[in-house]
Amino acid sequence: MQTSIRKLVLKKLLFPLIAIIFILIFGYLGYVIIEGYSPINAIYMIVTTFSMVGYGEIQPLSETGRIFTMILILAGFSLGLYAISQISTFFIDGELSKLLKIRRMNKTLNSLKDHYIVCGYGKTGKKVVEDLLKKKQKVVLIEGNADRNEKLKDIFDNNLIVINGDATSDDVLLHAGVDRAKYMISVLTTDAENLFVTLSAKDFNKTIKVITRVEETNSTAKFKKAGADYIISPIEIASERIVSIATSGSDFFDFAQFADGNDEFQDYKFGLVQINAGSDLIGKSYREANIPQRTHLVVIGFYSLSNELQVNPKADNLIQLGDRLLVFGKEEEISLLKTLAKV
Repeated sequence: MQTSIRKLVLKKLLFPLIAIIFILIFGYLGYVIIEGYSPINAIYMIVTTFSMVGYGEIQPLSETGRIFTMILILAGFSLGLYAISQISTFFIDGELSKLLKIRRMNKTLNSLKDHYIVCGYGKTGKKVVEDLLKKKQKVVLIEGNADRNEKLKDIFDNNLIVINGDATSDDVLLHAGVDRAKYMISVLTTDAENLFVTLSAKDFNKTIKVITRVEETNSTAKFKKAGADYIISPIEIASERIVSIATSGSDFFDFAQFADGNDEFQDYKFGLVQINAGSDLIGKSYREANIPQRTHLVVIGFYSLSNELQVNPKADNLIQLGDRLLVFGKEEEISLLKTLAKV
């Protein structure tokens, strides 16, 4: 960080200072060579020219000397404006203060122990961070959206340490203190990213507790092998809640309202798929049909020919021609089941 501050100072201030020194030397040599001024008279002329005091010339200037003076004034004025703008940007716009703030954050981060690391600031990550901060926990957030991170720093100030970077990078995880953290909560967009974070976290810290979200139900076994301590599946949570509502006497509209009002399941929907003639699902048990593995759908229940809803069908229940399966999942998954059902 000290190197970064030094580089920024050199970038913003060194060139303007060099340019000003160059124009002063250029003016000094010009008056000495062109007009034959003594060193003190040349310096005096430069000072009065740049300060615009207007005391007049020490001795009459030649035509070449006047042209040189005009060039010197224009060049000095332009470089002066440039130097002022660079210096004001550096101090007034807060570039230095931002670097100093990052330096303080890194110092705090290096002293953290038994903290929480949250990977991803989507809808789930946002809620997790807010709830942890309410419980006065020490939280480090890893998020790749730089613009969002700047806003988060303003919102949470010193209560939340925000690292701008890719959570699947080992360097970023180490910077977040994964080797000293108590919990790693990974709620990134894809299962592949969450799986990679899980593997890396366990590799750096054998005692860290990893909580991760899984989108595809058939990925759960992979996360267990990777060492995840707690695996959260939104679709399984929704399924359990739906079945609980349905078996307690409520109807389809009750749990449809529940799912529609939950942002976590905005990409999911309910589908009613009828089993038609020619489908290889006819006559098979739900265990044999293997619908969750083949389509990633959750089968909530089915309507038989008598139009009665059978909730949470048993593995040995047979699928009959004309049954209408009530399922929960993504649009493309429901379309896949329709293909299997010969719709």
